[in-house]
This record gives sequence, C-alpha cells and structure tokens, in this order.
Amino acid sequence: MNSVTQHMRSAAGFCTHGPSRWSTSTTGPLLGQRLAVKDLYAIEGYPNAAGCPDWLSSHRPASETATAIRLLMDEGAEFAGFTHTDELAYSLEGNNEHYGKTENPKLPGHASGGSSMGSAAAVASHWADIGLGTDTGGSVRVPASYCGLFGIRPSHGAVSTHGLIGLAPRFDTVGWFTQDPELLNRVGHILVPKSRSARSSVLVFDEQLFELVDSSLKAPLVDALARIVPCFDQVRMVDLGLSRAYHGISDVFRVLQGRAIANYHGKWIDEVQPSLSAAVQARIEMALAITDCEVRDAEFVRASFKSSLSHILADDVTLFLPTTPTTAPALGEDTTLLRPRLLTLTAIAGLTGAAQVHLPLMPQAHGRGVSHPYGFSLLQLAGNDYGLLDLTEAVTNHWNGDLNR
Repeated sequence: MNSVTQHMRSAAGFCTHGPSRWSTSTTGPLLGQRLAVKDLYAIEGYPNAAGCPDWLSSHRPASETATAIRLLMDEGAEFAGFTHTDELAYSLEGNNEHYGKTENPKLPGHASGGSSMGSAAAVASHWADIGLGTDTGGSVRVPASYCGLFGIRPSHGAVSTHGLIGLAPRFDTVGWFTQDPELLNRVGHILVPKSRSARSSVLVFDEQLFELVDSSLKAPLVDALARIVPCFDQVRMVDLGLSRAYHGISDVFRVLQGRAIANYHGKWIDEVQPSLSAAVQARIEMALAITDCEVRDAEFVRASFKSSLSHILADDVTLFLPTTPTTAPALGEDTTLLRPRLLTLTAIAGLTGAAQVHLPLMPQAHGRGVSHPYGFSLLQLAGNDYGLLDLTEAVTNHWNGDLNR
C-alpha cells in the first residue's frame, strides 16, 4: 500500500494495524460489499487497540474471530480494515487523542461523532459499504446522524457479541451503518438470527423530545413527522414522562452504564493505569466512584421506565424521535452541555433494550450552500428487528417518492 493510499485510508477512519482486502467466501448476498470494522472486534491472529495504545500493548492477538465478522464474511463481505474508536469506546465525540480526530467526510471541519466514528467515516467517504460498530449509549446512532447514514442499534442481545471488546455488556449492542436502507436490512437478516417481522401500523411521538433539540431543528422534525404519517394507519401523541417521573433518565443511564464499565474494565484499569484523555479519564473515575445506593435508585427508575414504555409501544407501535439534538458539532467544540440532552435521547433505547434506526432523510441547509446531515429515528420494543428494518425501507421509499412528485 503506497503512502498516498495509506494517508487517504487514515483520513477515512482506518487503523494501521489489522488485515485489509481479506475475504473468506466467493459467494453470498454480501459479495463485493466492503466491510469496515470498529477496532473492538477480534480477528484471529491480530491485536486490537480499542482506541487505546495501552490496550494494544497489554493484550495478545486474538485467538478466534468475532461472530459478527465471521457471519458477514461467510456471506461474501470483504474485510476492508479496522477503524478507529474513542478510547475504550467511552465517548460520543469521535475524538481520539492518541490516533487523531476523525473528520466528518460529509461536513468538513466537523466531527463524525463517536465512538464508532471510524466505521461511520469509512462508509460516509465511500471507502466501505458496511460499517460495523457498537452502540452502548448511542455510538452508532450519533455518528449515523452526524454523517448522514442509515444506522441501527438492534434489540439488545439480538446479535452475538462473542469476540467483542465490550464497554458495558448489559447495554452493548452490535450495530452497523450503510448508505441505503436495503443494505442495512440485508445485513440485519444475516446478523440477527431470530426476529419477528411484524408490520407497525401506529406511529407515536412525544412533543417533549422535540424540546431537547436546537430551535432551528424543531420545525423540520415536525415536517418530517407529517411526511411519514401516510406510512401508518394512525398517529397519536404520547407522554413518555420525561418532564416528570423520568426527567433524569440520562443520569440513570450514566449510573448504570458506569457501574457496568467499572465491573468490566475496573481490574485492567487498576493494573495497567492506562494513559487516557482527560475527558475519558474523568468518566472512568466517575464510573469507579458510583455507589451501591446510586445503582439501586437507578435500577428502580429503569425498571419503571421500561414498564411504562412497554405499555406505550405494545402491539408493535413505533416511536418517532430525534436522534440527536444538533447536527454535527465542529471539531474540537466543547460538547459538555450537549451530552445530557444527547443521552436523554439515546437512553430511551439503552435502558429498555429497544431497537432503533436512524434515517438520514432531512439534511439541513446552512450558509454558503453547505448541507449538514440530519434525520430522525424510528424505535420499537425489542424483538421486531426485521419489522423495523422493513419499515425503514418503506418509509425511505415513501419519502423519496414524495420528493420526486
């Protein structure tokens, strides 16, 4: 590989370690599809960095290949390379101080979002067709929104995490990006071994969720909701309780994710004392300091919220919601105040195990003719991943057909 190509691959989010242009099958529904893989998935004989040089130096090469990679490659996909992630995947920013910031291919000067930023950037820049990532607290959904991609967080547990370096196993999911919904669906039918494919006839929304987004995005979201109503038999407004009983779900998720991270990574962190960025180090210290009392209180709210959402979304009802409160922030922008709003949106699926897909159908025009990728999400209770993927295709086809009239 010459230096120019290597530079271009690096800019597109690829790591320098691991195989590339590797295939194991010459047949299958993914034949010819290039697969970019977040640097958390094991490949036999190769090491992973997990976004952290100290992880790379303290772990041996993998002894077996992750199930998700094996399934996709058995169906003809070609492994294009490992892609960068935030340190230990513990960020939504897409900024790795060790391996560099991953610039948004569709919006130069702006972030790709984390922590699956490399896989998103690889697909957005057309260096890959499928980007395999992980989503714990929004790490596929956020980059999908920022980079203008279709991206799914499937039902928790729907896809095997065998061979995955986790973050918080009780919330970790295997997610993926594509440029179109048909390929997103095709990948889903390979990775998700069992799922219902029920049609959703009811669409619901909560106006309180629109209050979490920047004011300039509220009207476009309302317009988008109105445009997809014909895909359903009925639409109605609901109250998820986010301004009352569940106003603190972002903190509930923070506590429960933090305890799961401490349980999973605590021993390694204590033994190795890795060099981490200030932001990730602060989150690790927060996670290690969480008390049992905080966990008990958070568990109570989580259980109540999950029960409430299960009642609202029963019978394959679909929730329309913003994926992110903003379009992609500028590289290096302070996102401290954005994070709680962002986690409130992403925690809905995280705390309940629900499946959620981002649809990049409403880019927002800004000054000088620059378009900022943006879109919305559709969310359903766990277990109907095939149905949600089919719905994503149907809504996209309706949207595009409406545009062409």
